[in-house]
Amino acid sequence: MGGPDWFRWLLTVLFVAVGAYCVARLAAARHVPARYRACHRATDLGHGMMSAGMAVMCSPAGGPVPVAGWQTIFLVTTAWFGASWLRQRHSPAEEIGWHGSGLHHMVAGLAMLYMLFAMPAGDGHNAMAAPWVPAMHDANLALPVIGWAFAGYFVVHATTLGARVARPAVGCDARLPALLTAPRLAASCQVFMALGAGYMLVV
Repeated sequence: MGGPDWFRWLLTVLFVAVGAYCVARLAAARHVPARYRACHRATDLGHGMMSAGMAVMCSPAGGPVPVAGWQTIFLVTTAWFGASWLRQRHSPAEEIGWHGSGLHHMVAGLAMLYMLFAMPAGDGHNAMAAPWVPAMHDANLALPVIGWAFAGYFVVHATTLGARVARPAVGCDARLPALLTAPRLAASCQVFMALGAGYMLVV
C-alpha cells in the first residue's frame, strides 16, 4: 500500500483499535448469551478479522500470518455470511450495535479476498508482501473495474451510515450491556472501515 509511513502507521493503529472494540463486544456479550446469538458473535468476529487484515495490509512491518492463511480466513467468513444471508432473508436477526446484513458482510469479505489475490509480490507498495514474498504470486491479477466497483460500494455504505453517526441513538435496550447498545460507536467504526477499505482498493 502506498503513502507515507506515518499515515500507514496511523491507519494501522486505528484498525487495531476497531479490532479491540470487536473483542470487547464479544467479552461483554457473555452477560447476555440468550439475546446475543451466534450470528451476532460471528458478526463481531468477522469485523475483528477484517480489521486485523486491513491493519496488516496498512502496516509497514507486515505481519506473521502467511497470505494463504488470510485468504483461507476470508474465504470461510465470506461463505459463512453468504449462507447466513440466504438463511435469514425471511427472518432477519435483530441488529445489536452493528449495521448491515449478511449480504453486506459477504461483499466486504469478497473485497478482502480480491485485495489478497490481486496484489502481486513484486509491488513495492504492498506492505503485506514484505515478509511473505514466498507466499505471494508474481502476476498482477488486479482488474480495475472490480476494484473501483468495491471502492464505490464502500463509499456508498459509509455515506449511508454517516446519518446514523450524526443522529442521536434512541430506544437502546437497557437489558443489554452499554457496549453492545452503542449504535453510533459501531456505525463510526463501520464508516472508518468502509472508507479505509475503499482507500486501499483505490491505492
